[in-house]
Amino acid sequence: MVATLLGAAGVAKLRRPVPTAKAMRAAGLPGSPALARALGAVEVVFAVLALVFGGVSTALVVAAAYVGFASVSIRLMARPAAAGCGCFGDESAPVTNLHVALNLGAAALAAIAALSPTKGLPSLIADEPAASILLVALVAIGTVLGQAAYTSLAEVNAASREGEPR
Repeated sequence: MVATLLGAAGVAKLRRPVPTAKAMRAAGLPGSPALARALGAVEVVFAVLALVFGGVSTALVVAAAYVGFASVSIRLMARPAAAGCGCFGDESAPVTNLHVALNLGAAALAAIAALSPTKGLPSLIADEPAASILLVALVAIGTVLGQAAYTSLAEVNAASREGEPR
């Protein structure tokens, strides 16, 4: 699921790179729509590799991506000007400790997947077609819920903590 969430975020950056570029600049990193699109393309490639091939290497690459996102979230929180995360091409979701926790949790899940690597999705579908339908449905639901956690839940979290230090 964390690989599909990474891919969804990548597609969003390809479609709407400006919020991500703003977040990159706010974190003190180089940021432009072209760089944001490049980041989105890399995310999509990592996700596709993880989903198609599975394995230790791709799981660790996905884990590393989420550790990187956690570190950028921490940088954004340390800056005086609040900036949106730009995670899914959305600049309204404020960066809070929730982003850090979600990113580190996703990194941990990907690292755990590296400990017991699976074959890619095409092999799983060929070996277990009936069970794969349920798996794909559950991953899709998890991806939608994950995106909501990064965006809508982050907005609710920030609104409930308004006035408190981040």
